[in-house]
Amino acid sequence: MLVDAPEVRRSVDNAAPDSEHRINRTRAVVGGVVLAIVFAGAAIAIYRQRDSIADTLRELGLGPVLLSGVFGLVGVAATFPLWRDVLAGLGIRMPWISGARVFFISQLGKYVPGSIWPVIMQMEAGRARGASRRTMLAANLITVVLGCAVGLVLACAFLPAYNAVALEHYWWLFLALPLLLALLHPRAMTKILDWLFGLLHRPPLGERLQPRYEMRAVGWSLLSWAALGAQLLVLCAALGHGGLSAYILCIGAIAFAVSAGVLLVPVPAGAGIRDVVLTVVLTAMLSSGQALAVAIASRVVLIFCDLLLALMASLLRNRRTRDGTVEPADSGELSRP
Repeated sequence: MLVDAPEVRRSVDNAAPDSEHRINRTRAVVGGVVLAIVFAGAAIAIYRQRDSIADTLRELGLGPVLLSGVFGLVGVAATFPLWRDVLAGLGIRMPWISGARVFFISQLGKYVPGSIWPVIMQMEAGRARGASRRTMLAANLITVVLGCAVGLVLACAFLPAYNAVALEHYWWLFLALPLLLALLHPRAMTKILDWLFGLLHRPPLGERLQPRYEMRAVGWSLLSWAALGAQLLVLCAALGHGGLSAYILCIGAIAFAVSAGVLLVPVPAGAGIRDVVLTVVLTAMLSSGQALAVAIASRVVLIFCDLLLALMASLLRNRRTRDGTVEPADSGELSRP
């Protein structure tokens, strides 16, 4: 039996929404599974350190740990506008609300073995909003490199400033300074990425990081390290070691330790290496036992900060604009700045 053209068009039009609905439903299921995995990874990290958490709370006291968490929240939260400015520098403007959901939830992926999970989650989220996977990958890599470069420059400056003897232990950091400063040039990182894409027989990125956005990203990185140093200082002050010189050491210590942990890709969230480096550096001011307690407390505080920010971001809902219309928290295509 022949079917007329209008009926065929109606059947096609009816089939399209069904197909789109199935795709959206599949994405929702996959997204839910991924979220469950990353939240479980963070919960397991806390559970494994439950004894250390209890011992540290008894030694430091609940008040300093909570105050440390306030600075920790500021330090971790500042990495989001850093990432957002890097994206803007590559020609993509991520909305604040949906961007926060993508960024903070994806950061829990670092507690799953293999540091590639936050990258994958951000790539897929960006693709769903109109950005290429290549651009999202470049933004993530640039954010990591920029944060580590700023952190290691601070470590090179602040660790010897606290104690000249530190030069005997960390002199090799200065060998990396020329490379780090070169990487901070707006064109350097994107050229390196284009070279890597060429080795993989992929087209170049086609974007150059705009200097004004990179300078803003560097500013957010400095704020993040300053807040994370304050988070560490509060814990040290609870053991009787505070003041400006202690703050200088704490900034250099946390910047050095976290950067070292990030570079150890196969280990979840740099577990182990960050604590070891932080403990060793803090022994310049604390006893070995106190340094270990502070390192453990800092790790636990930052895990809770990651969880809290991810939870807050996941609970973000639609907001109303000035004209009374509703702007969905998770909608909207990415736009050029």
